Amino acid sequence: MLNAVVDAYRRTRKPKDILWNKLVARPLAAVVIVPLARTRVTPNQITLVTLPVFLAGAAMMAFLPGRGMLCAGVAILELSYVLDCADGQLARLKGTSSPVGAHLDFLMDELKAFALVAAVAVRLWRPAHEVRWLLEGIAGLVVIAGAISLTTFMRRPEYAAATGKSVAKGAGDYGEGFAAAAPSRRSPLALVESLGRLVVHYPSYIVFVALANRMDLFLHAYLAMNAAYAARALLSIGRALGRGDRVDQEK
Repeated sequence: MLNAVVDAYRRTRKPKDILWNKLVARPLAAVVIVPLARTRVTPNQITLVTLPVFLAGAAMMAFLPGRGMLCAGVAILELSYVLDCADGQLARLKGTSSPVGAHLDFLMDELKAFALVAAVAVRLWRPAHEVRWLLEGIAGLVVIAGAISLTTFMRRPEYAAATGKSVAKGAGDYGEGFAAAAPSRRSPLALVESLGRLVVHYPSYIVFVALANRMDLFLHAYLAMNAAYAARALLSIGRALGRGDRVDQEK
């Protein structure tokens, strides 16, 4: 069994991945996919299962008081993330990766982002009913919705045709898993971008935030980084499409 798990991990890992995935999430996901590889369970089915699992953890975070319940809820979120890794790894193992699977993966991830912000805001609001947490939660939902809309727009083939940019084959774990890794850039901006990606990738650190019982800091940082991404994406779109000689508008 152990040899099969190790082999599955080696065959389905990505050449360039974040440390949390390499050391924690993908090895655990390999344990999940080994018994599933010979069944009729599909990667899309696993993708769909990740959402109710995540919602169960988010509900625990939002409505059950105490650090213990917070950590239990976060543990369920991490289980959902392991399954989120397992869907792509199973697709690669079976050779069934597809663009629609990548888009489904992206859809589930963004629904989870909505649920996470709402759950954290409600948890922070419940003890003293401070309305500022609900307002920050609402603002966060608007920010994330905007970031999702901008990302979706920038991945449209029409946008690529108008700007000369390439369109990724897949946004999620199903997509370009074995594409050659781009050379690492070493600059202040690249470091800031790396920090932003780490903050947005909450499974890498939310366990430690829960242990410290500082979900307030998580909410502030998570929303700030998503807002920064949305602002940058909007600026990029404006620069690419703002010139009349590049795009013909239709109404």
